[in-house]
Amino acid sequence: MEAFGLDYPIVQAAPGGERLAVAVANAGGLGALQYTWSGTDGVQEQVTSMLARTEGRFYANFVLHFEPVALDAVLEAGCPTVQFSWGLPKAETVSKIRAAGARMAIQVSSRDGAERALELTPDFLICQGIEAGGHVQATGPLAHALPGVVEVAGTVPVLVAGGISTGHDIRDVLDQGAAGVVMGTRFMATEESRAHETYKQRLMEAGDDSTVYTNCFNDNGNWSAMHRALRNDTIRAWEAAGCPLDGSRPGEGDVVARHPMWGPVLRYAMTNPVTGHTGEVEAMAMYAGMGVSRVHDVPPVAELIERLWKEFEGR
Repeated sequence: MEAFGLDYPIVQAAPGGERLAVAVANAGGLGALQYTWSGTDGVQEQVTSMLARTEGRFYANFVLHFEPVALDAVLEAGCPTVQFSWGLPKAETVSKIRAAGARMAIQVSSRDGAERALELTPDFLICQGIEAGGHVQATGPLAHALPGVVEVAGTVPVLVAGGISTGHDIRDVLDQGAAGVVMGTRFMATEESRAHETYKQRLMEAGDDSTVYTNCFNDNGNWSAMHRALRNDTIRAWEAAGCPLDGSRPGEGDVVARHPMWGPVLRYAMTNPVTGHTGEVEAMAMYAGMGVSRVHDVPPVAELIERLWKEFEGR
């Protein structure tokens, strides 16, 4: 909290959009922007805007399965922190980040992964468990990974991601040695999130058995990652057919939704429903972690963070 000028050890996971990132930062947490699939157009302007609106309390996320095309532009604009997942940055990438005066974070999911990541001298680690929503780097439960990651990290702060929805969840992992939490699903169900209203409604309605850990959504093999999402008709039909591989999935090629900027969305695309999507949005990938059953409303971010901290303190 001291290092990043935060009021709370609460960090937003990358999805959710700029409005959400600004709201989290200005409510005392650390906001996030996803730049994995971005080119360079408009990136520097967005980072400059974020610096002015959040006093630098945000980070840029890059999934290293893909080339971080926007990284140079992000750093040139003065982005204060860069975070990587699904791989380790190259030595020259780390040097570039340090030369720009930026901090660096790496997501890990095991003690061995943490040891490798620590060789690159990150400013903090994110330990993800299989409980997380979205694309899941982890292969096992958070409870199995966290003790070893905290032990080898030493003085390097470890944040926790996966199934965190309440202040009680935050208290639990901080008691285990974590320095803070990364929350995705809980922040998607807020007023400032760009998630589609139907998606937010499904998050509020979800129960303990509503998510599934699967590789159903994978954009025809472009990234066959495991992920956790709300079970919907697309997943049910795919499971009923025996979870076939690309090319044999039921309804493959169907256009289930459209967006005025990004066009048609095919069934099984990794795209999650956001404001502007029309059509059968519930057939899209509605990512959610295992903590979704404790999400019951869609409050403003500032109100949510205040509530989380009251729960954390037992008030």
